[in-house]
Amino acid sequence: MDKTVKQDFTLEIAADNNFSILNRIVNVLNRRRIRIRKLTAFEVEGDFRKGIAIILLYTTPDLMEKAKHQLEKLIEVEHANYFDGSKYFELNELHNSKSKQIA
Repeated sequence: MDKTVKQDFTLEIAADNNFSILNRIVNVLNRRRIRIRKLTAFEVEGDFRKGIAIILLYTTPDLMEKAKHQLEKLIEVEHANYFDGSKYFELNELHNSKSKQIA
């Protein structure tokens, strides 16, 4: 895989639902000049202290890996996973269906 060719990645982040965490996540991506195409963030159903962000990004594989590691260093972030391509809509549907099952 060529590390200089930009492509779509879907990033899923689970974190504490603290004030300004979304701003800090976006700042990590902006510092690396990673373009955000779509972003969804929501509170975990049944636990207002946890949140999930699903972000569609356009960047290189090398920068994606570096950003993932930088995001995981944030105290509030439990984990960050990324996937090649646009799995953004699939992850949104998955989380929406989970929250409907709980309700």
